[in-house]
Amino acid sequence: MPNVAQLRRPRAVRSEPLFLFDVRRPVEAANADMIAKVITHADIAVRQAGGRMKLRVSAEMVERLQIQGRLARGDHRLADLTVVWDEAQGEVVSVRDDARLRDANARFAEWDSLWDEASYEFADERQSVAA
Repeated sequence: MPNVAQLRRPRAVRSEPLFLFDVRRPVEAANADMIAKVITHADIAVRQAGGRMKLRVSAEMVERLQIQGRLARGDHRLADLTVVWDEAQGEVVSVRDDARLRDANARFAEWDSLWDEASYEFADERQSVAA
């Protein structure tokens, strides 16, 4: 006699459910060429501890470089990447891709505006009740 009170069937393996409003749509992964372009053309550099720098390319800089012909038309994705560069070692420490975050932010901007503080301001319009 087994010492198990009841036998359960193994749970069926299901694929990961899509996130609400399809925020998890597939995004092209950052490749070595994109990372090199961010390091070369970064206009936003933030010094960090340990001789590291956080490098970014702003959307305005990407547009300006595209007009000059230094970047291709498809390089607008560079504005989504953040590269942490170690100056002492001369190597990339980490790469963060914010494409999904940017897309979700744009998608939910109208929804979030419903809760802006300006919409809750009290209009103090007193009217006279005397006739």
